[in-house]
Amino acid sequence: MKVIEHTPALLILQQRLLGIRLLGGATTLLGFMIFIIFEYPFDLFGCFCIAIAALMSTLSPLEICTFDKSDNVVLLEKRRWFSSQIQRYRMTHIEAIQVEEKCWLGTHFYQVELNFASGHRSTLTQFATTDRIAQHSLAERIRDFLEIGCLTHAS
Repeated sequence: MKVIEHTPALLILQQRLLGIRLLGGATTLLGFMIFIIFEYPFDLFGCFCIAIAALMSTLSPLEICTFDKSDNVVLLEKRRWFSSQIQRYRMTHIEAIQVEEKCWLGTHFYQVELNFASGHRSTLTQFATTDRIAQHSLAERIRDFLEIGCLTHAS
């Protein structure tokens, strides 16, 4: 996640799925090349590639996490072109911030997780990443903002 705004009372984080954006860009480039190089009816396949890339870009999720000390609220928002899902939590109910580690087919994935006093857990993002250092850095930044002590890592 990328820090969009960081003030003493507000921390806003945002994530766009880089893989989908890169795949969409490559598909657009391929479609444009096919459209330019070939003639009818093959250039229609180029138009189809461009349309698929636009659809991928449109439907890829945007995730925004807002920590607002003035309202004592954490907003976890997942936006797509046609829908938006918002989860609200009280910041004072956050007990710990930790990095959850999962192993799938020999690859380690990491995800920042909010642990609440009620026992409820919520991840900041829908998808985990293989970038361990970035996730630990993000968790530390959130802990510093919320003034929560360090916690051991989950597995």
